[in-house]
Amino acid sequence: MRTRDTLRISLDSLRRNKSRSVLTMLGIIIGVASVILMLSIGNAAERFILSQVASFGSNTVFIVNGPGEEKTSGPQSVLLAKQVLTIRDLKRLKQLPWVTLVDGAIIQPALIESSTEAFQTSVFSGTEQLFEFYNLEIGQGSFFTSSDVDGVTSVAVIGTDLASDLFGNEDPVGQRIKIAKKSYRIVGLLAPAGTKFFTNMDRVVFVPVTTLMQQLNRDKLLRITVQVEGIAMSDAKEQIRVALRETHKLNNPEGDLSKDDFQLTTQDDAAERAGAIGDILQILLTSIAAISLVVGGVGIMNIMYVTVTERTREIGLRKAIGAKPRDVLAQFLMEAVVLTVLAGAVGVVLGVTFSWLGLTALGSYQEGWTFTMPWNAMALGFTVSAAIGIVFGYFPARGAARLNPIEALRYE
Repeated sequence: MRTRDTLRISLDSLRRNKSRSVLTMLGIIIGVASVILMLSIGNAAERFILSQVASFGSNTVFIVNGPGEEKTSGPQSVLLAKQVLTIRDLKRLKQLPWVTLVDGAIIQPALIESSTEAFQTSVFSGTEQLFEFYNLEIGQGSFFTSSDVDGVTSVAVIGTDLASDLFGNEDPVGQRIKIAKKSYRIVGLLAPAGTKFFTNMDRVVFVPVTTLMQQLNRDKLLRITVQVEGIAMSDAKEQIRVALRETHKLNNPEGDLSKDDFQLTTQDDAAERAGAIGDILQILLTSIAAISLVVGGVGIMNIMYVTVTERTREIGLRKAIGAKPRDVLAQFLMEAVVLTVLAGAVGVVLGVTFSWLGLTALGSYQEGWTFTMPWNAMALGFTVSAAIGIVFGYFPARGAARLNPIEALRYE
C-alpha cells in the first residue's frame, strides 16, 4: 500500500473519532508546550543573570566574607560565614595604585517613613563611589559625598518610584524620612535607573555606609567592590588577597586559599557560575516537563490498544481480502504518528505563545527579561512528539498486524 493511501485512511479514521483524537493529543500538547515554556524561561533567566553580572564591567572584583574559595560549598556558606570585612580593609585597598574605585556595602531591609506614608524596601549603604559602580545618575539634588561618609552624616538619596510613593508630586529633596525609626535628610533624587544587579534601583534608599553601620551597631561590611585598571585580573586578585591577609593578620605565606576568611569573585567567575546554574535549571525544568510527554505517550498507547480491539473485525476483513501484516502495521503506526505530530505542532504554537506572554509580563515588571524564539526547544518538542508516536504506537500496531484474519472476523 502506498504511503499516501495509508495517510488518507489514517486521517479518515481520526476524523471519525474526533473527541477521542483530541483527548489523546492533549497529553502531548501539554508536554510539548511545557518543554518549550520551561526552556524558554530558563534561557531568558540565564540571559538576565549574565546581563546583570556584566553591568559592573570585566575589571571589577567582588570581595565577600569567607570561607576561602576552595572551602566554600555554595551561597549558603557565604551567607552564614563569619563577618570579617571592615572599613580598615576598604582604606587599605584604596592605597593600591591600580585601584580606581572602592566601595564597601551593607544592604538592609527597613521600613521607610515620610510624614504620611510608610513602605518596606531595601537600604543600600556605601561610600560616595557607590553611585559610580552602579552607573547611577542624579535627577535632582546631589549624591552624598566623602565628607558625609567620613562624618557619619544622616543623609539619603532615594529612587524615583519610592519618592513618588512617599511624597507624591512634591519635591523630595530637602525633606526628611525615617529609616528604621532614625531620621535622614534627603539630599538627592536618582534619575530613573531600572534594574541593576537584580535590584530595582527606583525603589531603594542609598545612605552612607558609616551612618548605617553606626545605626545598626555593626562594624563589619557585607561586601567590598573594587574596580581596577592597568593590571591583569589574575595579578589584581592576588595582590588584593595579600593586602587583605595583612589587615586580617592571616599567617598564609604559601597563599593557600582555603586558609583565607574572604572570597574574591570577578565578572567572569560570576558568569561561569551563572551559566552552570542556568544549565542545571534547564535540565531540571525540562525533566519535569518531559514527564508530561511520557504520560501523553502512555495515553496514546492505551488508546491505540482500545482502537485495535474495537476494529478487530475491520482488521480481519482487510487481511482476508489481501492486506499484508505490514500494511496493517503501517496504518495503525501512521495513525499514532499523525496524532503526535499534530499534537506536537499545536504544543509548539501554544508553548511559544505562552513563553512570549510570560516573558513580556516579566519584562514589564522588571527590566532585562527578553523573549527570543526558542528554536532548539521547538525542534526538541516536535522531534520528541514524533518519536513518541513511533515508539508508543508501534506495539499496538504490531499487535494488530499479527491478528489471525479468521479469528478477527469471528470477533464480537
